[in-house]
Amino acid sequence: MLRRSLVWAILLLGVAFALGDGGYNINILDPATSNNREVSKLLWWVMGFAVVIFVVVIGAMTYIVLKFKKRGNEVGEPPQFHGNDRLEITWTLIPFLIVCVIFGLTARGMFEISQVPPDAMPVKVTAHLFWWDFEYPEQGIRTSNELILPVNRPVNFEITSNEAGPAKPVIHSFRVASLAGTQDAIPGIVTTRWFKPEKEGVYYGQCAELCGASHSNMRFRVIVVSQAEFDRFVQGAKAFQPPASTDAAVAKGQQLFNAQCTACHAINNTQYRSKIGPDLTFFGNRLTLGAGIWNNTPERLEAWIKNSPGMKPGSLMPPFPQLSAEDARSIAAYLESLKVEGLDFSKLPKF
Repeated sequence: MLRRSLVWAILLLGVAFALGDGGYNINILDPATSNNREVSKLLWWVMGFAVVIFVVVIGAMTYIVLKFKKRGNEVGEPPQFHGNDRLEITWTLIPFLIVCVIFGLTARGMFEISQVPPDAMPVKVTAHLFWWDFEYPEQGIRTSNELILPVNRPVNFEITSNEAGPAKPVIHSFRVASLAGTQDAIPGIVTTRWFKPEKEGVYYGQCAELCGASHSNMRFRVIVVSQAEFDRFVQGAKAFQPPASTDAAVAKGQQLFNAQCTACHAINNTQYRSKIGPDLTFFGNRLTLGAGIWNNTPERLEAWIKNSPGMKPGSLMPPFPQLSAEDARSIAAYLESLKVEGLDFSKLPKF
């Protein structure tokens, strides 16, 4: 019975992992940046020492148990002795030397990681409840929940948490496991972290600090593309204009969006510049919606427009019960039309 229960538990755990990974291979042993490579080197040293210590200790215990076990013919107490000073000094010095080696490697790694390259591209990261805002100061553009970066170019992140808005300030934590470690986003304080992505692809990011009802739903993507693709994205974002569509549904959706959504959302090169909610300038290029929770599909988007708090606990976007299904469909059609032409991130590998 116990064996059958254990088998079922393992099977269910495997199914849970298969359903929950979203196709992303989050593997700290396959670093995609020089920063993570430094950490990975240190991990292998620590694990190597741990294995050696484990083998020595378990081997010594096994030897002692087998050699000195009770055999049934013993009389009285075993011989008593003080100990072996040389052995005691040796097993004190060995851990001390191991700690010194790990300390030296750690200090070297911290020094390497702390040296921000002078040509690093700045990106401002602001955490909100429960989504992420990304601003490119040099390029003069902004995006939300999906950060687009060029491959093989260092990026320096200035990370903070939103102090304004309808919610109280909360500490979040910026984490992209395959690219870099965790960095807290603290209200009123700017912390920094840099890395240079070395592989093109889509990387899974998340908030790593318990921040409220939708902490687990506060996700994002880092999309690493070629320099040419990044330049095309920047040029398209700067020159972006809302499309003048002849489609009746899109035109109606634009009218409804202007009436219902522009108090919170921004679209580049328009009068709508609010930073209360995510920037929607090129929403049609997005892979996900709801801060990285779902794939960006019309059905999910329509449901989100109608009732985001029902889909994401703690979402500050109000529900719109007054919108008909047709109205929600029209707004979704308009949002999907907001895109930089020629950009398709869906075929990039996932990490």
